[in-house]
Amino acid sequence: MISFFRRYLTSWPVLILFGIILVAFAVTGVGDPYGGSAPAGSVAKVGDRTITEPDLLQAIDRTVREVRQRDPAMTQAEAARQGVVELMATQLIGQAALEEMGTRAGLGASQEAVDLVIAGIPAFQSAGKFDQATYDRVIAGQGMTDKRLRQSLQGDLTREQIIKPATAALAVPDGVAELYARLMVDRHEGAVVLVPAEPAGTPTAAEAERWFKANATRFTIPQRRGFRYAMIDRASIAAGVTVTDKAIADAFAKDPARYGGAATRVLEQVVVPDEAKAKALATAAAAQGFAAAAQGIAGFGAADIALGSQTEAAFARATSAAVAKAAFALPAGGISAPIKSPLGWHVVRVASMGGAGKTLAEARPQIETELRDRAIDDAVADVVARIEDGVEAGKSFADIAAETSLTIATQTPVTERGQGENQPPLTGDLATIAARAFKHEAADGPVVEDIGGGKLVVIETSTVLPAAPPPLNEVMPLAMAGAAQDKAMKAARAKAEKVLDAVKKGAVFAKAVADAGFQSPQPLNGRRIDLVGQQNVPAAARAFLNGAPGTTQLIAVPGGWAMVHVDRVIPGNPRAEEGLIEASRREVGSALPAEMAEALAKASMTAVGVDRNEATLRTIRQRLSGDGVQ
Repeated sequence: MISFFRRYLTSWPVLILFGIILVAFAVTGVGDPYGGSAPAGSVAKVGDRTITEPDLLQAIDRTVREVRQRDPAMTQAEAARQGVVELMATQLIGQAALEEMGTRAGLGASQEAVDLVIAGIPAFQSAGKFDQATYDRVIAGQGMTDKRLRQSLQGDLTREQIIKPATAALAVPDGVAELYARLMVDRHEGAVVLVPAEPAGTPTAAEAERWFKANATRFTIPQRRGFRYAMIDRASIAAGVTVTDKAIADAFAKDPARYGGAATRVLEQVVVPDEAKAKALATAAAAQGFAAAAQGIAGFGAADIALGSQTEAAFARATSAAVAKAAFALPAGGISAPIKSPLGWHVVRVASMGGAGKTLAEARPQIETELRDRAIDDAVADVVARIEDGVEAGKSFADIAAETSLTIATQTPVTERGQGENQPPLTGDLATIAARAFKHEAADGPVVEDIGGGKLVVIETSTVLPAAPPPLNEVMPLAMAGAAQDKAMKAARAKAEKVLDAVKKGAVFAKAVADAGFQSPQPLNGRRIDLVGQQNVPAAARAFLNGAPGTTQLIAVPGGWAMVHVDRVIPGNPRAEEGLIEASRREVGSALPAEMAEALAKASMTAVGVDRNEATLRTIRQRLSGDGVQ
């Protein structure tokens, strides 16, 4: 059901404001603007903006992958059947409409604002700071470009300027909170009768065929794709990488401290604002000791003056080159004369000499490992660049593989989850590669993908078998069983509906049930609050608690139908349940920003004008789900 996606992904503030940031970098931008109505093949025309089919397909792909993190069994075909095509189209239209409204009102976002957002996204950071290499790798793994990400973030920031002022201070009145709370404690009283679906005869072959066609989606085999792939073998590339003695020596000479080659001192320091005080401190330190002089003259305790182990370069960066040079010229226990820096006047003491630093020979293993890893990364990047250049030049996968010493393997068609005909499911890296093949079309040519664990693979999607049900003769026993069950359910429903008709005409539920020859009704009573926190609440129970007094509902249950009748609803007292009214206020309040944001989006759609291409949406849904395939 479409509620599945609404539950996980479709809070309007999330989707309209931060669709790209919070939903796995879902593409929320729109295509280039064109004039006129929605062009053939486009999804919608929103004001001056056009939402294209690729925009929608990319948003669907990323949304399904996000949902799959919570429900690994979710497939793109099942998502299409549950309404993700229409849902994501509405999301993109709402986003585009709000952005169009913002643009017309003179709102926008600067590149500096976008830079700040990008820098603050944890996925783009390394050691808590923005890292360009990480950024490039992550957006490439999401099939995005820097330009498209920035365009989408600009849209997010524009929409934020519209929505935040309208949703920042919404409140729930006491009367509304209490009314909502009362719904939770009203007691429903009534009864339920089970109507079994008893066998209603063997279906004919024609009936089985009709049932099969009506339920083809139950049998549909998801889209399958065949592909060719070649692993970029880091180990093989590494075998050709060497690090020269000169490169090691140069690296050590350039930054000895990085490799432990710099001498260290354990230092103590006092910084005061004027020279006279610094001279007095140096004189006192010679007579009383450095710690006593620091305490007596500057008021600094032992923890204030202790700097710990320092290299000369690190100490120079913290103070000045002159201060560091003077400090490192002192013997153990030596105290410097006052030295001026932009920070003030320094008096420094060498508490101990520290280490002399590693020699080049001692540091060599660390330097060689670091330089070798860096050279391997560069060599791998060079291979990737040669592959991408080959694709741009129109070369075949075979030619590219020959030029880069790659070995191509071929995989017969499998589903996105790695399941193929007459073969065991794919596992490990190959299963991951199969899933990545569904991100690309045959026309894309070879594409480099990062599959995690430092592994890169070149993939070329070669075959696309559309989703389709198997031939009827292969599943005829199942079709016959389904048709038989369908006949039984229809016959049972017809009997139950006679009872419902009688109740509508004024008959007492129990008497109508007895007149129809069913078992006596089983009494029911309960409150909504009693089901809070329970998992897998039966549909019949939900229908009973949502029913109005005097109503009877027919609910499908395993093996038949349930007739659920509500005799009366006894008003409850929400104040008798501690904290219920406040909990209801929070519950309603949490929904208000979403409701307001949705209303703003709808109003924006009306204001800017939307031409939605239903034919294209229907075609996309059928293609992804396999519906309509005979």
